[in-house]
Order: sequence, then C-alpha cells, then structure tokens
Amino acid sequence: MSFTTAQRRAHYDDFVHQVITLCAVNSIRADLNSGCGRPVAECPRMPEHLTRHIAGFGARRAHYTVAGLIAQIRDLPHEHGPYQPESVTPAADRTARPATAPAVTGAAPAPGPAPAPPIGTGGAGRSWRSRPDLGTHLAIAVARYGFKEAVMTNRVKTLTRLDTELLHPRLWSLTSHLHSHGAARLDFAVLLDDLAWWDHDQLETAARWRENYFLTLHTLSTKEY
Repeated sequence: MSFTTAQRRAHYDDFVHQVITLCAVNSIRADLNSGCGRPVAECPRMPEHLTRHIAGFGARRAHYTVAGLIAQIRDLPHEHGPYQPESVTPAADRTARPATAPAVTGAAPAPGPAPAPPIGTGGAGRSWRSRPDLGTHLAIAVARYGFKEAVMTNRVKTLTRLDTELLHPRLWSLTSHLHSHGAARLDFAVLLDDLAWWDHDQLETAARWRENYFLTLHTLSTKEY
C-alpha cells in the first residue's frame, strides 16, 4: 500500500499520540523504553504494543526508536491536552499538568484517535517544514537549558555523519541526556519522518539539521540574550 506525503505525516502525528497514550501504563512504558535504539529484532518487548500502529507504513526501526524516545518522558501521558513540542517561539502553559495524575491500571488503555490536525499541516495547523526538527531542538537546548554550545555543535556534526546503525542508539542516549535537563520536548513526528527517510535522503536531512541548528542558535541568541 502506498501513501501520500500528507497521509504519512498524519500517521506520524497519530503514532506519537498513540505511544503517549500507551505510556500511561508503566509496564508498557518500560517495555517501550527497553529498545535503546537497537534494531527491531533486538527489541522483543516492543512488538506487541507497536505492531498494529505501524502496519503498512514501513520504517519499523524508525518507529521503534521514536517510541523509545517518547517512553523516556514519564509525565507525558498525564498532561492536559495534546502533546506540544517545544518551539523557537514558546507556547503559553504548554506543560501544565493536573494536580493529581490519573490512576495507572495494569491494562493498556484503548487507543483513541489523535487530536486531528488538518491533514498534511502537522500539529496546531503548522506546515510541516515550519515545525522544529532535531537541529532546531538541539539549538534550543543550548540557548534555554544551559548545554555547552561547543559540545552540542560537535554532537550535531557527528550525528549528521552517522548511518542508521550508529545514529539510532546515539539518539536514544542523547534524548536521555536532554530529558535529564528538561529539554527533551522534541517534535517526535518530524523526527520520525526524518528517520524513516534517513537511508534514502541522509545528505539532505543532515544538511537541514545542521542549517536549522545554526540558524536557531543565532535567532535565539539574538532574541533571548
């Protein structure tokens, strides 16, 4: 089955929503967090939760890796409203949480439909390429969360040279590091799209990550400092 670009991107947004919903159950979140960016064949605890959400769309490893990145952030299922990644222009009260988290049960919640953005426009009606990619998020980590610019710049240059086998585990450890500083609110759907095409379009995607990193770093250093 073939899908249009708009259909694939709508699926990526929906997949992120479904994974966040699954992570409301601690045992499932632990299963999804067990992958560590490894190949699908080395992630035996994940297929029972993800297979039905991936079927027909291919890019299985990209889906598994992104599910693992989402699972690192334990508070996401208990936030008000749909997930919103951090952006260059922060949204107000994006991370508000209820005073008491919903009770966690031993059974997986029935996945509901994702809050429906217009097909092909991404979250909150934004065009896909106006949404933050990994390069943008890493610049935000430097500008807002105290990560050292020289270290992050070297990391960006390294990540964009890696093939899939090396990139995915590095992303898992990188996101864990970002999360420890509260800086891991990535646009997971955009990252999933980029990873799905990495083997076919690495040079273009890597160039965009680098360009957006340096552009965002300049923009935020001008506006916020």
